[in-house]
Order: sequence, then C-alpha cells, then structure tokens
Amino acid sequence: MLEIELKARVRDHEAVEALLSSFMTLIGDIDKRDEYWSLPLANSFYPPLGFRLRLRSEPGKETVTFKEKTYSDSIEVNKEVEFGITDAEAFRKFLEKISAMLLYKKQKRGRSWKGENGILAELVVVEGLGEYLEVEILGQEGLDFDVAAIKKNLIDVIERCGLSTRDIEARPYSQLLGMPRY
Repeated sequence: MLEIELKARVRDHEAVEALLSSFMTLIGDIDKRDEYWSLPLANSFYPPLGFRLRLRSEPGKETVTFKEKTYSDSIEVNKEVEFGITDAEAFRKFLEKISAMLLYKKQKRGRSWKGENGILAELVVVEGLGEYLEVEILGQEGLDFDVAAIKKNLIDVIERCGLSTRDIEARPYSQLLGMPRY
C-alpha cells in the first residue's frame, strides 16, 4: 500500500470540525494506541536504530505496520505493509524474544472523515503534542501517482478547513516526541 499524507497543527477544533463536516462525510471516532518497536539488524540498509515497526491497537482491531518513509518537501510518501494480528500481548512477547526494543508509544484520539477522490481526514489530539488535522490518500503500490497533484488536493482540504500551508508540520510525530530521525 502507498500512503501520501500531510498534517497541520490545529488551533480551533470546533471550527475545523464544522468545516470538515461541511464537505466530507463523517466516518466516526478513532482511538489509536501505537507502539513503535525496533529490531537491531546487521544489514547496513537499516539505520542504527534498526528495522522499525508499529503495533497499533484500536477498538476491536490490532495491526502491525512497517514502512519505507520518504519525504518530498512537506509531504510524506510511505510504502507500507500491514497485517492484522489476533493477540497483541503474544506479539509483544514475540518481539521481546527476538530482542526488539520498545522505542516509544503514541496515542491519537479524534474523529475521521472521508471525502472525494479517496481523501481521508482525521482531526486528532496526539497525547503530549496537541491537535492536528491529518489528510491522506491510500493507494496500491506500483500504480503511477502524481504526487504534486495529490499534494495540491491535500493542501486544498487543509485550506478548506481554515488552515494554511504555514500550519503544515513536516516533521514526523516521532521527532516531535523527541525520537531521532532515521
């Protein structure tokens, strides 16, 4: 899967939520509890922190994700692999058994919307960091994507919510939480 996303800082929750609801369809509430793990590897392709993965817990669902992140200007383009698991605690024990280290945890709570052109929007509070509007497009890897056109569409959503390009936060949450970039 390919994920192309932007996030912007939010100062007026009620205004952004009202504007989102005026042109997108509300999907519902979200509560995402993420754990980021690192596996030390001898492979030089991976940086000093090793191979990273995320264990996400949402109501009724557990998902493991690993990705190749790239950045183009302020837009994040990720190649992701995701799979569901049925027992998060057993998976944590497995990670510990193979010498994985828990790097950090992050929690996002808020609401999500779906718009035209497959754009997803989440208005979230990230514990310890504040409030953000995340907008993204998901697609199948291998298809041709016009990243510049997608970025324009994502910025359009941000601007329709009363935010500007100055509100875009280019740094990943891991950096904002004090983790080194890899």
